[in-house]
Amino acid sequence: DQYDHIWEGGYQQNSNALVLSGKVRVAAFEPQPGWEGPYYGADWGFAQDPTAAVKCWVHENTLYVEYDAGQVGLELDHTADFLKNHIPGIDQHTLRSDSARPETISYLRRFGLPRIEAVKKWAGSVEDGISHLRSYREIVIHPRCRPTIQEAGLYSYKVDKASGDILPVIVDANNHYMDALRYALNPMIQQRNHSVTGANVDGL
Repeated sequence: DQYDHIWEGGYQQNSNALVLSGKVRVAAFEPQPGWEGPYYGADWGFAQDPTAAVKCWVHENTLYVEYDAGQVGLELDHTADFLKNHIPGIDQHTLRSDSARPETISYLRRFGLPRIEAVKKWAGSVEDGISHLRSYREIVIHPRCRPTIQEAGLYSYKVDKASGDILPVIVDANNHYMDALRYALNPMIQQRNHSVTGANVDGL
């Protein structure tokens, strides 16, 4: 199942618990004039979790993931060069990232990624982000984005061991590139949430 998912665009058998079940397709593509984007997002890690980043586009209700990059144990002073070497244009566009590490954002803004900014979080921001991802007709991931492909096939809801019921709780694993995607798309997620709830998201 893992081989089929990662290399052939298939899905794991336990697809009912997958957050993005039925949405993901693996295919090569070239961004075209008129596509919205590019959008860049990053999630911070170090000892056990990777620092992960993505570059994506949107066109005709389809999300396209063009590049990704990540590494466990990536030193802060190597991060900007690593991301610039693996994700074209990341230093020339707005890069939205996890707000939990303001010192990391401050350092990278001064040393290599001048347009990086923190994503504001709110109650239910993860769920809103997932709803936004699932609102696309499909999510097309370029074959070179192997970590994102793998995570898309493992990003899951918890399953009750006794009953087998799928719970409305995300497993805290296989979510680093998925989080980076949410951060990249944060302005659209906030707009969508505001239009549905009428709430001032920034104030939550």
